[in-house]
Amino acid sequence: RIMSIFGWLLLGHFVADWLLQNDWMAIGKTKGLLSLPGFIHYIVYTATILVFLAISAPNCATSAPLLLITLIVFISHWLIDGGNLASRWMQHFGQRDQTMVRVVIDQTFDLLVLGGIVSVCLSNLPTI
Repeated sequence: RIMSIFGWLLLGHFVADWLLQNDWMAIGKTKGLLSLPGFIHYIVYTATILVFLAISAPNCATSAPLLLITLIVFISHWLIDGGNLASRWMQHFGQRDQTMVRVVIDQTFDLLVLGGIVSVCLSNLPTI
């Protein structure tokens, strides 16, 4: 295999969070947890991650608790983006609110979730 499951999910993350997120979604999700543009983005993000998971680990998509993975992806992305978790993190740790730092922290939270999903998938795959 050329790419790992995490590599595929990372690629799916970039497609969903950057290529498929337009300005309406990016600006709208900053309006709070209950914004329509945010929910559209979280749905698109979740669907994209699930497609990339099915491509990279078809056994995971059937053997792992797919509903649980779907909920983890959707809810975590909703809380990270809609709850402005990066800014809250920066404020708590006394970091200056600089755009690039906020973006990196936001992306790090997203990647931590994807790493957790890979762990769930690998723990549910049959051993040979």
